[in-house]
Amino acid sequence: MNQRLLLGVVSISLAFVSSATTQTQPQAPAGVGTITRAGRAYVSGENPGIRLLDKQDGATLTQVSFWRVHWSPVGTGHVCYVTVGEDKSPGALRIGLYDNQNLFDYLTKEMLGTFNKTFIDRPFVPVGGATFGFVGDATHERRESCRSDSYSVELIWRDLQTPYLIDILAGSRPANPFGLTYLRIPAANAEVIINGKPAPGKAFLGQAGPSAFLAFGETWLK
Repeated sequence: MNQRLLLGVVSISLAFVSSATTQTQPQAPAGVGTITRAGRAYVSGENPGIRLLDKQDGATLTQVSFWRVHWSPVGTGHVCYVTVGEDKSPGALRIGLYDNQNLFDYLTKEMLGTFNKTFIDRPFVPVGGATFGFVGDATHERRESCRSDSYSVELIWRDLQTPYLIDILAGSRPANPFGLTYLRIPAANAEVIINGKPAPGKAFLGQAGPSAFLAFGETWLK
């Protein structure tokens, strides 16, 4: 085989190898990557909320923060914080239902109470031994049930809107040092029913954001 023919065979072989390599090892599209956030993870799970107002962008009459925790340093579980009315006002209620005492203490004292002093100044009455469950989906209507010996709390989110991602960097808010990310699904309508009676107020989508929403995959970092 002469030198010119040999070089041609080598060139064809290299081209074949290069083509095969490209086919078996596809390159990732430009811009695709992984972001790893520095900091400690405190909790991860679901954290839907409801604020029922006297009018759009008005005063809060009823407020609920529900937690279904899939991971925390103190284990999994549920906590439902319920507030109705002002302190010592007629019909006022402020309770925290839970099925994991350590989780209730952790959320209250090591997380929420560190930046929201009302958790300390106006503490929630602890209601342990509660049971929790839900029905519905995240596209039409979702209901959470929180029950104890003394209380039955039903949370209802209706007319669910288009989801979007919330992503807040740790340290970006003066009043709250935590960062968090989650999928938010606004609800145009919501109800809180306590021992069979509807709690006061109405949900609004509002200019500053919805007063009722579902929250999935919520992870807090600092």
